[in-house]
Amino acid sequence: MKMRRHYLLLLVPLLLAATPPKAPDTILTGGSIITMAGDEAASVEAILVREGRIATTGSLEEVKKATRGKAETVDLKGRTLLPGFIDAHGHMGFVGQNAAMAQLQPPPVAAVDSIAKLQEVLRDFQRPNGMPLIIGNGYDDSQLAERRHPTRADLDAVSATVPILLLHVSGHFGSMNSAMLKLVGYGPDTPDPQGGVIRREADGKTPNGVVEETAMYPIVKILTPPSVDVAIAPLIVGAKIYAANGITTGQDGRVMPESWGALDEAAKRGLFPIDVVALVSFEREWKDDVRARIGKGYNGNLRIGGIKLTLDGSPQGRTAWLKDPVPVPPDGQKAGYAGYPAIDLKLFNEKLADAAKNGWQVFAHVNGDAAAQALIDGVRANGLAGKRTIAIHSQVVDRSELEEMKALDIQPSFFANHTYYWGDWHRDVALGAKRADFISPQATAWSLGLRPSAHNDSPVVPPDMLRLVWSSVNRRTQSGDILGPLERISVYRALQQVTINAAWQIGEDKEKGSIEAGKRADLVLLDGNPLAVDPSELHKLRVVATIKDGKTVFGSLGD
Repeated sequence: MKMRRHYLLLLVPLLLAATPPKAPDTILTGGSIITMAGDEAASVEAILVREGRIATTGSLEEVKKATRGKAETVDLKGRTLLPGFIDAHGHMGFVGQNAAMAQLQPPPVAAVDSIAKLQEVLRDFQRPNGMPLIIGNGYDDSQLAERRHPTRADLDAVSATVPILLLHVSGHFGSMNSAMLKLVGYGPDTPDPQGGVIRREADGKTPNGVVEETAMYPIVKILTPPSVDVAIAPLIVGAKIYAANGITTGQDGRVMPESWGALDEAAKRGLFPIDVVALVSFEREWKDDVRARIGKGYNGNLRIGGIKLTLDGSPQGRTAWLKDPVPVPPDGQKAGYAGYPAIDLKLFNEKLADAAKNGWQVFAHVNGDAAAQALIDGVRANGLAGKRTIAIHSQVVDRSELEEMKALDIQPSFFANHTYYWGDWHRDVALGAKRADFISPQATAWSLGLRPSAHNDSPVVPPDMLRLVWSSVNRRTQSGDILGPLERISVYRALQQVTINAAWQIGEDKEKGSIEAGKRADLVLLDGNPLAVDPSELHKLRVVATIKDGKTVFGSLGD
């Protein structure tokens, strides 16, 4: 017995050495700490972070009393601490992919404002080693001097032999040169797919290089990386870009079966600095092991939040499904054109019924009011009332639709930056003044008791959460017009939309979205107080540091 006891005593130092020491408590104080914990703005003097969670909040004296052992105190130096931003809708993987493409966005993101400038950027683009294509991202026909999409003839002038693919800023259109059309397999006899358009030349048959909506699906397959390891790299880039913008929970908002393996593997390897909520594209078929994870918890910073269905297209691209015609039809369309659905409605309702049967949350892309009504009807008909369906974008919805959404627990996530990036275009071309004034009707949604969130739909626009807050508050267009002044909301409401409301919409508000005892220490430090600056200057605030589960994943608290 004595020998056994002696043996155990010898093991104790080894067991202690194998147990990693716990990180010391950390006190954050010396700045504005906005908790976002209630419906009115509230601040505390200090918070205590312990083992990745917020242990307590309150006065500095109260927090000091709650510490265990020696605590590290971090002086915020007058800056402002908020809950980490939550990406209510975006495409994190595409953010990383697009960082390696030719940047074709117009000002203020890049400088491409004409087809000649676009051609110049493409000619100067240095393809990464081994890339057989020239790929450009973010061209915007609404901001080009010619006010049209670049065609195959425009791109053949850059290269007639190297395949060229351009992705529209909305993600709903592509433009290809002749070599790329051949690679995809699009020719004069190729029919338009269900929910998409292959635009044609004057003969009505020859593809002119521009494709819409589901006609882009073959492109997605071509862009799929050849291996999991190659596919993981842009996912990590995207996650780091998100972290640099103060986002502690990102979203990959339309994951295809071809890309799921890389996303899951990156999470298994512990490569994500932030949490990632994936939405599986439910127009596609999924294996049972993936279906079993829908709506479940995190595995290595990754969870499948729900299913994604896409009902229509892009309002700035004039493919959103509207009840009334667009003022200026796009090329190839006649007067009376009002967009179109991107999915067969029978299939759509079958997918909703599948979600209801399995208790899955539904996230539906709806830009136009006709699309919004189809979602409302589908939720009502398929047993999804009260299940917190998320209507992504909700750009063109009227008050009666919002009232129906409230009754059915369909919560809008507004692409609020549309007012800045395309407000003038919507007013003059895509929607007309009346509908444009009611685009992203955040104030009305709040007044009806809905709990809206807001998003950037990155990489459609950069994941700049402070520009997003600024747009929600000011609704100012690039020309300086205020689009729908009655739909402006307060700064605090705008902050709720990217913190606690965004957490609530995905069912994570008990863990995230506010600075409260017991919640995860997901935080963002800003160089100024958004509740104190001039609202017109909100977009000038900058992220100093991003903290995920108590660890700094971007910047520095000490700078």
